[in-house]
Amino acid sequence: MKRIKNLTMESILSRKRLKLFVYVFLGVCAFTACSEDERNTESLVDPWTRERTPVNFRLESQIGNAVITNDRRDDGVGTIHVSLITGGLDMSKVKVDAVDFKFPQSEFCPESSVNAGDYIDLSSGSAKLTVTAYNGETRVYTVDYEQFTDPLEGTYIHAPIPGILDASAPQSSMVIIGGWTDAIVMSTDMDKSWHWGEGYTHNDEMDNTLSFMLTDADPETGLTRGTTVNLAGDNGAYANYVYNNTNDVNAFYRIFPAGASRWAKDSDGNIHVYAIDDTDYANELYVVKFLPAGTYTFSTKDITIGDCAFMREHVTEEVIDWNWPDTRWMVDNIHNTFWMMHKSSDNPVEGHGELAK
Repeated sequence: MKRIKNLTMESILSRKRLKLFVYVFLGVCAFTACSEDERNTESLVDPWTRERTPVNFRLESQIGNAVITNDRRDDGVGTIHVSLITGGLDMSKVKVDAVDFKFPQSEFCPESSVNAGDYIDLSSGSAKLTVTAYNGETRVYTVDYEQFTDPLEGTYIHAPIPGILDASAPQSSMVIIGGWTDAIVMSTDMDKSWHWGEGYTHNDEMDNTLSFMLTDADPETGLTRGTTVNLAGDNGAYANYVYNNTNDVNAFYRIFPAGASRWAKDSDGNIHVYAIDDTDYANELYVVKFLPAGTYTFSTKDITIGDCAFMREHVTEEVIDWNWPDTRWMVDNIHNTFWMMHKSSDNPVEGHGELAK
């Protein structure tokens, strides 16, 4: 009994020692947890003091919004990409219309090295803009651009074709479709060359050059606008469409005015023609359609376009003359008139801007 009792006392003492050890261990842990250790962390910085990203950037003759991006690998650099109509611009002196930031009235609003009303030099293809944050950090943006173009822009020359009714007729780029119902005729103007005297033939204009320059575009409607220059060729002459020296058909045969004019192209591709002095594009003269290469049907007649053509549609009252004169489609009942053309360059002629003035 005495031995059992001693064993029990030893067990009790061991348990007490174990408890004491546990209490000491827990106390040390608690003390350690409450002590401050140095941690490998950066101090927090208010993001407002580091703000350097423009929310809007705009240049003169810019189409659409600028694409503004920051380099995720290098916080100190970024890019601003814009689409520009370059026709008529001095690329060494492009005006800045806007540089905007979030909450511009805030004391934390960053500062830009370029602001609205300033000019940047894009003659090398790009320019630099530095934005400085409230805390002094900087980000350098590279401003670059792509040229906004319209397929119409460029230089065109006449592309004469053989006679349609008479293959031996002098070549011409002028095609006419007309006639009364069930008596439609298609010909070149030179298929009946004897009806045109000197100074009254389309041949006077076939050495001319047409130049189109894009000057403006509306990103909302898709409408593009610009100027046209119809340059006289070596003979210095323009056609005067007077049939038999008596019937003036200039209102039908002339596709683009002599000299300078304005154009506006809608989302359907229709070219609206205006006088050069009509800077507000308020009084439309007529509408021209651009036809790329292909075969088309107008008034039951199939016409094949080689490179391209400019075409006008006309609505006239039927004039029926059972004597079947050539006037039945060349003067009366005119449905469509065409200039067959070849696009020789995607750029306007050199000096277009001055010529258009």
